[in-house]
Amino acid sequence: MGPVFRIRRRAFLAQGPLVRGMNPPRTQQADSPTPGVALYDSYFSRLLKLIPSEVIALYLVGRGVIPEAERSPLAAWAAICLLGVIAVRAVGTRGGTNRLPVQWAAVAIAAGSFVVWVYSMGDAFKAYGLYEPYLGSLLVLSWTFFVPILYHGE
Repeated sequence: MGPVFRIRRRAFLAQGPLVRGMNPPRTQQADSPTPGVALYDSYFSRLLKLIPSEVIALYLVGRGVIPEAERSPLAAWAAICLLGVIAVRAVGTRGGTNRLPVQWAAVAIAAGSFVVWVYSMGDAFKAYGLYEPYLGSLLVLSWTFFVPILYHGE
């Protein structure tokens, strides 16, 4: 299986050698195994790959089991899930047969996405008096809008 969370930067084939940023768009990309199929990630593809929805779902299930008054187990569960984000994304950005290096920037962004998401829910932050609802909403809005624009892969 290939690197499912790896983010590919746009690079097109030219008539001669590949020159990044100087060639007009073509129908085939340099790293595309199939002619006419682009292997770069669009804004929405990057957005989906940078939000760790699989671990967010895991966090929600665990959060539902922990009593609301218990703040230490909730914080521990959030920390365990954060480690899960790092582990899953490190494996998911590394190449399968190619053994590409881990995209640590994408892993860090996914971990940041998880922290922003947990903050927006309140939960562990509310238990320690660190939660402001409007800040959580603004963080989610700005993070999900700007990060895929700014990060294009390695």
